[in-house]
Amino acid sequence: MLEVELKFQIPEARRSALLKAVDPKKSDVIQLQARYFDTESKLLAQHKAALRQRLEGTQWVQTLKAATPQSHVQRFEDNHSLGELEQAPELDLSVYQQNPEALSILKNALGNELDQLTLQFETDIQRTSRIIQFEDAEIEVCVDIGEVRTASAQQDIHEVEFELKSGSVQSLLAFSFEWVKKYQLWLDVRSKAEFGNLLVSNKNVSPASTAKELQFNKKDSADKNLRSFIASHLQHLLPNIAAISAQVAEKEHIEQAQTALHHLHLSLALFKDWTDTKTDKWAHQLSAFESHFKNLAHFEHMQRTLGALLQNPKTAESLNKDILYAQEKLINLVKSTQNVQHYLELLMFSLSSSTKVQSHDLKWFAQNTLQNQYKQLQECLNSADLSDLESLEALALRLNELKFSFPLLTSIYDVKNLQKYGKSLNDAQAACEQYQVLASSSSYLQETELEASDWFALGWLTAKQEVYAEKLLEATEQFLVSRKFLK
Repeated sequence: MLEVELKFQIPEARRSALLKAVDPKKSDVIQLQARYFDTESKLLAQHKAALRQRLEGTQWVQTLKAATPQSHVQRFEDNHSLGELEQAPELDLSVYQQNPEALSILKNALGNELDQLTLQFETDIQRTSRIIQFEDAEIEVCVDIGEVRTASAQQDIHEVEFELKSGSVQSLLAFSFEWVKKYQLWLDVRSKAEFGNLLVSNKNVSPASTAKELQFNKKDSADKNLRSFIASHLQHLLPNIAAISAQVAEKEHIEQAQTALHHLHLSLALFKDWTDTKTDKWAHQLSAFESHFKNLAHFEHMQRTLGALLQNPKTAESLNKDILYAQEKLINLVKSTQNVQHYLELLMFSLSSSTKVQSHDLKWFAQNTLQNQYKQLQECLNSADLSDLESLEALALRLNELKFSFPLLTSIYDVKNLQKYGKSLNDAQAACEQYQVLASSSSYLQETELEASDWFALGWLTAKQEVYAEKLLEATEQFLVSRKFLK
């Protein structure tokens, strides 16, 4: 069966108030002691699956869980009651022989190592749970307080889960957001199993989540394909956002979160005509959110590349302060109530479906979008001027958009030399990236009170910027020369 739930971390200052709202006197309070199994090489964890035995009151229950490719909201779950036992039972995989889906998950992850499963870690949780009616749904609210532990380490748990027992996913998301606003909850897609595996491995964070290649399902409508794209981008984004929110992120998590936000923004902006749902608001919000990632990345890039050129320590010190401020601001923003709302709204959009039948097929939408992008790029090139920074920025924006959409949209064409077009686009995009970095670095220094010794750095940047501005125009023009496959 599929389990549909959302999990949030509870800020320390709001834990007592949230537990009071659930009201333990009207709720079920139960102690949950669980034992998690895996191979020494963590094969289950690598396949985003978990196998546990949990003492729920007086009953032992064996559970297999696995992620689904569609969404972080939905997971496969299979439960087997093992009855009341005085001691923890032996692991029994025979219970899955009559469940093809569960058996497939185990064999896919473990291969020939089904007999290599051993105890890895344990959890001890006090769960306060209550069923609440909301609109058309029954939602179980579970407040979990306790710890995940190994023989040598432990991690405290303070989280709340909202599980959909009946009704629509949309009601679950709407219900969750009411609690997010009231208790400043932040969305966390990491599981207790993940926390345990990190403890066993003596690590603070799982590797950064990376993007999966987007592909059309040509049998589906444009609207359904867009929702699938958004779901894929969220699969990329949310684990990295969780790591940043928990303040355990490495550089790769921040970079991947920025990439995921960029792709989300572009999908909503470029393909807005593919759906009747208004996406402009989300695209605007995501663009603003992404800009904070860009600021941090830009400051760090300048620190690496300009450090040797900046002679005055005050300029370098100012840059260091900007980096620290940008890092602190980013941590606060990723788990802000406003951005958690955006995540939930986008999840709702990706999981829902349109009831309207579209008047055109997928190829029509894809071709129309690509033609519009070519037209806008040509207009920007026609009006571009080396002395007009805004016109160059507009051209760079259109190139960035096309760089994202071109490989996807051109998959509908049967063109033998499409790689040639892709290479010329890559050349234009490379010049675009260099120009934008140099232009923003130059702008930053111009707004800083430079000492005379640092004017050399500004002059060097300005000269390089002019070189890449010319390359940008030349490469874009070369790319636009051939477009015969567009009809």
